[in-house]
Formats: sequence, C-alpha cells, structure tokens
Amino acid sequence: MEIERIKFERTGGFAGIRIAADFELDDLPEEQSRALAELLEDVKFRSLPERLTGKTPMPDQFTYTITVESGKGKHTVTLGDSSADEKMQELLQLLNRIARSRMKKQ
Repeated sequence: MEIERIKFERTGGFAGIRIAADFELDDLPEEQSRALAELLEDVKFRSLPERLTGKTPMPDQFTYTITVESGKGKHTVTLGDSSADEKMQELLQLLNRIARSRMKKQ
C-alpha cells in the first residue's frame, strides 16, 4: 500500500482528552514509517469497514479515527478499544505515540 498521509484522532476516555495528528509518512523516521506501513498491511486496513464495532460496548472507551490517503484515494476507519484485535492495538499504540510526540513539538 502506497501511503502518503495519515490522519489520526483519539477521543473519549474518562478525561475526554483529544489527541490528533495529521502527517505525511515521509515526515517520520524510517523505522517508524516502516513499522506503520507494515501494521497497516497486517490489519488489511484498506479492506476494513468504515466502522468497526466491538462485541461489548465499554463505557469511557477511547474512539479512534484513522484516515489513510494514498494515490488510490483515502480510506477512513473509526473504532473503539473493544473492537481492536492485537495487531490493531499495536497500530493504535504506534499512532498514539506519534500523535503525542507531534503535539509536544507544536
């Protein structure tokens, strides 16, 4: 998957603190960029539905919105903690770290 840009947003949770980032893959260090591309491939991001819903709704869970833009267009997926499997959790943790580090630089 040829990724150009990623938009990530985490909302909700007990404190309701929003974390967001909008970045180009080329702006990341090589290791992060590669890990991100591999995780997006592992979760088959392009074939995921626009909304992933978990089996059991959790109060105060985080809600994540991920938009991946490429030469083939863009795809957005919105999900909660309860609907993320192990690989998706890895992806969310990496995106969360990237978003937090970018917010600190502003």
